[in-house]
Amino acid sequence: MVKKLISGELDVAICVTEGLVSGIRNNKDAGLRLFATFVDSPLPWAISVATDAKYSSVDDLAFGATFGISRNGSGSEVMARYAASHYEWSGQSKFKVLGDVHRLVEGVQQGRVDGFLWERTTMQRHYSANEVRYLGTVRPPWPAFSFGATEQFIRANGSRLARLVEKITGIADGFVGSSDGLRFVCSRLGYGMEDARMWAEYVAFSRDGRVEESR
Repeated sequence: MVKKLISGELDVAICVTEGLVSGIRNNKDAGLRLFATFVDSPLPWAISVATDAKYSSVDDLAFGATFGISRNGSGSEVMARYAASHYEWSGQSKFKVLGDVHRLVEGVQQGRVDGFLWERTTMQRHYSANEVRYLGTVRPPWPAFSFGATEQFIRANGSRLARLVEKITGIADGFVGSSDGLRFVCSRLGYGMEDARMWAEYVAFSRDGRVEESR
């Protein structure tokens, strides 16, 4: 998403907040900015390990574990670094780029990495299938998803962006609160209804519609 914003392929993107912030920090000359919040609630990131791994608690990874990540600067990397800081792990964590969640699961199973972090509800099917084992959940102190764009686009389209944010968050909030919305989530993402309800319980969309048109 960040690369497409920089290239001009996208005008606006809704991104995992930690990934967007990382992209802004790593591309300081691109003029990117987070201008509004989409999901106020934090995204719960599950730590997953092999089913036969020796680890019994999150702190067992403090030795300097190797984490699988989807790509450099991704939420999976940012959250692994946050976990190391939050739990005050003494060892120096290492990272290996593996790709999407299916490649991460394979990496743990094959012993190429010690664990990885991914959104909690998405991981439930892998736990139910006994492909990997749940070790714990990390919840960051920031909103899950945010809107991003270039500074130039934000300044030129402030009122239009405000209407866009208000419309999207309003639709999303109503979607999560409906039975049809949950059934759609199940059919599109392969969640069971119980998993979809668990997701709906913790997700809270922003309702203020506020757009920061300038820094």
